Amino acid sequence: MKLLGNRRPSLRNLSGYTWVKRQTKRQLGIVQAWTKSSRVKQRAKQHVGFYSPAMRMVRNTTKGRFPSFLGLFRKK
Repeated sequence: MKLLGNRRPSLRNLSGYTWVKRQTKRQLGIVQAWTKSSRVKQRAKQHVGFYSPAMRMVRNTTKGRFPSFLGLFRKK
């Protein structure tokens, strides 16, 4: 039985290639370009307040589901 469940690092990780690659992408600003489009939409909705408790309550009541008192304070 292994004490730690971590995988062995790859040769690229040990050589520092992956770190250099990540750093250059961050400096060039390429990191956001590879984000999935669905995640970008979700981020925009989150920024606007689409997932706030008040908006969740409005969405649920328009669908015919009436939230209970405890249901208002759940995460999702």
